[in-house]
Amino acid sequence: MTRRAGCGCALLAAALFATACSEAPAPAPVEPRAAWLLDPPQVRVGEVATLERLVVTPPGWTVAPFQASEAPAGFWLLDAAALPPERLASRWIHRTKLRIRARELGRFEWPAGTAEVEAPGGVKRQLALDAHPLEVVSVLTDAPDHLTPFGVRPLPETGARSLLAAAAAGAFGSLATLAIALLVVRRRRARAGQPREQTAGVPPDTRAHAALVGAREMLAADPRAAADAASTALRHFLRERFGVPAPARTSEELAALTPPFALSTRWLGVVALLRSLDAERFAPPAESPDGMDRLAPLLDAAEAFVRHSLPPAAAR
Repeated sequence: MTRRAGCGCALLAAALFATACSEAPAPAPVEPRAAWLLDPPQVRVGEVATLERLVVTPPGWTVAPFQASEAPAGFWLLDAAALPPERLASRWIHRTKLRIRARELGRFEWPAGTAEVEAPGGVKRQLALDAHPLEVVSVLTDAPDHLTPFGVRPLPETGARSLLAAAAAGAFGSLATLAIALLVVRRRRARAGQPREQTAGVPPDTRAHAALVGAREMLAADPRAAADAASTALRHFLRERFGVPAPARTSEELAALTPPFALSTRWLGVVALLRSLDAERFAPPAESPDGMDRLAPLLDAAEAFVRHSLPPAAAR
């Protein structure tokens, strides 16, 4: 080999080495995995927390929708919604947010389960989801574990001047409270003397029927809006006809209530109907194309419930 040829080989090897060093290493293959994430990590009684199902997959993989199950003791499951995947170069992160409300003190756990993922070639896998611990504490920050009522606490020792100031402040507070109470009573009496709105004289079943007709009209254009209108109409009808605080309660909270006597035999059915309507209201956009087919029977059931809830005098 001549000297010129040897120099050419050396330059070529140096160029290849430089090119290899300048290229970024190929990302390591991602192994699909799933886990739970709770925010905040510690929940107080009555608070609503977010429990996220996180599924990490290689790019192009899909995750089956979350199948809602019964919440563990101490919690209510309010709703669940799937978010668009976060698409990174080496992996995709799929999130499903569950809103849960704590209703009892203690230590619990979200049950174990599985998440189904599917590769671009159609191969499906089941990923294990371990049980996630949940802790519910008291809203009392100074005694989070105190479950019994506090007794009478002695006042700190103060001078006579401090006692007089405290007494004066207490008297002023009592007078202010009395003045506010009188003002509230006066305003209520004034409102009672005013004429009511025109819709106040319309029977609850008439208003509910009109709202359900409106929900059916928007069914083809926007099934989720139709489900929201139907749920709202049914909840207001339950409040006006039976005194049930349905507009301010979730379907899970309503299931825990003692039903009124007039609904004792139909309570589970109407709660299940509200739960089905809520599932359509909060369904991810990907599930909305066939929402009209699922929602039409629910509207029929809502109209039938209103129709069969008329008092005997109105039924004749």
